[in-house]
Amino acid sequence: MINEMTFEETPPVVPKNTIGEAWANLLRNPSLFIRYWNYKGAILSGMLRAPIFLITYLIGKESIKLAIGAALVQFTFRFLFAGIGGALIQGFRRVEPPWKALLTILLIVPVISHFFEFLVQFGFAYFTGTNDHTDEAIVRSICVSIISALFTLFIMRRNVMIVGEAESKSLFSDIIHLPVLIFQFVAFIPNEISALIRREAFLSAFLSIAGFGVFSQMLVWAVTNKPFWTFSGGKSVPLLKFWGIDGLILMILAISLSAIVFRRQRKLQ
Repeated sequence: MINEMTFEETPPVVPKNTIGEAWANLLRNPSLFIRYWNYKGAILSGMLRAPIFLITYLIGKESIKLAIGAALVQFTFRFLFAGIGGALIQGFRRVEPPWKALLTILLIVPVISHFFEFLVQFGFAYFTGTNDHTDEAIVRSICVSIISALFTLFIMRRNVMIVGEAESKSLFSDIIHLPVLIFQFVAFIPNEISALIRREAFLSAFLSIAGFGVFSQMLVWAVTNKPFWTFSGGKSVPLLKFWGIDGLILMILAISLSAIVFRRQRKLQ
């Protein structure tokens, strides 16, 4: 007599494709941009970008009417374009190796997005005489686009914020998962560098840390219009006045924390 019977379930095979196959699929089937028009990204992108223009105009001491107008123009543009951009990123989410998808998205999405964004917002600025604020706001928006594209690919590879596929979930369900995914996204690079150090790939680890230092310094400079973001611009501590040192120190602290967490997890196993 059989008291218990168990079956081993075959894990579902996750389809993968090359960067060439992903491009060919999109070019052969342009209707995918309609099928995968990402309403989730459209809503969240509009809500994220509009305040950038609202705050920039208010900081520039423009009227609340102009600030709201600029924000509404940006929300409308982002709502329409982000749906298309989300469809494009979703088309590359299963590309292997991932870095090819990453480079493609970073080269295409921000360039196309901000070309049209510049035209739209320049038109608004031309008729309202607020060109200076438009330039500042677009620079900040570009910085957001870089992080947003990276994060969108990261979460789409984990079946979040996708549409039109079997793995798709509701917007509410995706939003619930976002806090954990944001933490994982922030921790991803420190964890990878920490793994490189454990494998004694010290040169790769050093180049990654240095690259992050320069990248973060440029990003913060673009957003705040200040070349340094340490206390007193690094004047209090001479070492902090060197280019990229802020992000480098931040990354070293994050890697140290990652190493501590890894060791504790190993002890618990």
